[in-house]
Amino acid sequence: MNKTQLAELLKVNLRYVNPQATNKARKSGKHGAKLTRSIVNQYILSGVIFLAIYGLTMFAIDFSQMPGFFTYYVALFGIIAFSQGISVIYNVFFESRDLAGYLPLPFRQVDIFIAKIIIVAITIIPFTLPVLIVFIMAGMRSGVFVVLAVLLALVLFILYLSLVFSFCSFIVFGLTRTKFFKKHKQLVTTLLLVVSVGVAVVGILLMNSQTDSMGMGMVDRGTISAFLPFFYVMTQPFSLAATLSLGGLLGLNLLSFYLIKVTLLPKMYEQLLDATPGVGATKRTHKPNQNLRQLLFSYNSQLIRDPNLIMQVFSNSILMPMIFIIAFAVTGQINLNFLGMEYLGVCFTVGIALATLSVNPMSFVANIISLDKENFLFIRSLPLSMTNYLKEKFHFAGSLQLIINAVIVVAMGIFFHLPFILLVSALLGNIVATYLLSLRYFVRDYRLLLLDWTNISQLFTRGAGNTGLVFLMMGSMLLNALLIALYVVGVMMYPFWWINGPVFILLVIGCVSWYLYYQRNFWQRFD
Repeated sequence: MNKTQLAELLKVNLRYVNPQATNKARKSGKHGAKLTRSIVNQYILSGVIFLAIYGLTMFAIDFSQMPGFFTYYVALFGIIAFSQGISVIYNVFFESRDLAGYLPLPFRQVDIFIAKIIIVAITIIPFTLPVLIVFIMAGMRSGVFVVLAVLLALVLFILYLSLVFSFCSFIVFGLTRTKFFKKHKQLVTTLLLVVSVGVAVVGILLMNSQTDSMGMGMVDRGTISAFLPFFYVMTQPFSLAATLSLGGLLGLNLLSFYLIKVTLLPKMYEQLLDATPGVGATKRTHKPNQNLRQLLFSYNSQLIRDPNLIMQVFSNSILMPMIFIIAFAVTGQINLNFLGMEYLGVCFTVGIALATLSVNPMSFVANIISLDKENFLFIRSLPLSMTNYLKEKFHFAGSLQLIINAVIVVAMGIFFHLPFILLVSALLGNIVATYLLSLRYFVRDYRLLLLDWTNISQLFTRGAGNTGLVFLMMGSMLLNALLIALYVVGVMMYPFWWINGPVFILLVIGCVSWYLYYQRNFWQRFD
């Protein structure tokens, strides 16, 4: 392996993953090694934030005495890594358009493959770092020497990730090599991404359905046998079980590397070129007698039909609230049918909170303009009212977002047995917040307009980059939880109108001000 070439490939792919962050770093005067360090530091910071949030919930658990919780967390983040790995591997290898640039250069296929897989790992590792903490804590609580515990944890973490990535690679490259994929690329891509997300949802729900064994006394839950080898290595490193487990993990990784070498790498160039997006003729059906609104609706519908876009939006802005709702519904831990009318305002606020989780830089409405790509410049040159064109796009994406959020809220109300009047209140709060947030992110899309993107993640990370997304998501959840908790306390302590009256007035003033601001500062500029 040529280390110099591999290092250069890594630098190129790092810049390609998030060009917006790359350009921002360049504008601040960073070049060469400083630019590379700046990009890597963003992923490190994301990992530290994610680690801090999940790590705090783990310190109370003695993993050395609770193999059930140990295997649960390893499986949980393994499922997350699997789901994201399928999407990212397909995105990096098949959705990118950089392969043609490597053909005239003296790069080996194995170097290109390794470089891209490392970039995939860098993208996903921040969200699997809690597994490393689980390993270290299990070893230290078992009395293993600290240095040895850390070294073993690092080795196991590498083996753990490499198995996940190998499994994902076999699935993605195996499916894309079939004749069926070559004939039905869109259908297979959709099925591939749907299945990966479906496996994540089902796996998390099945594991959460076992929470009846936890209890207040921290009773251990059932173990997941497939992940016990990691437990043996960390808690009994010098035992026969640990030796056999470590040998088995190493053997599995060596076998997977060998299979990748003999089955995937020899025809990687041909396979990637054959599966390049946009290859082949696209049949379009002409629909006569359509007015402008119908034509734009059909056009915007085509823009969001890309399966990779759909699954990225689903996994990043819809999946988490749905998993939270369904997980608690399955375990039957939340039943809100006893709540009275005094909680109308609280439920309205909960609807607002759910909207902030699903309407974000990764939602449809936040990217609908940039999805036009070069078509936007062509449309802007036509004698067509930009106000009408943009309003049609906003109404299309905003309506889609309203439907998605309404389904989430109704599902929450049904699963949590929320009284009808409180469900209506939550739904109204969600509708109002969805409209106002959609307005904000639609304007943001126009302000950060990006028409030359080649990877959908470039649109998601505009502005603050990956670090900003993590801060936004975590900050929204923490702030929403704090406000709702304070509201509930206020409802329990004060009469109905004393607490709900001022909140209602503040909400009305805030919503009207929000609406008028964007009317004056955005829509009127096109009149």
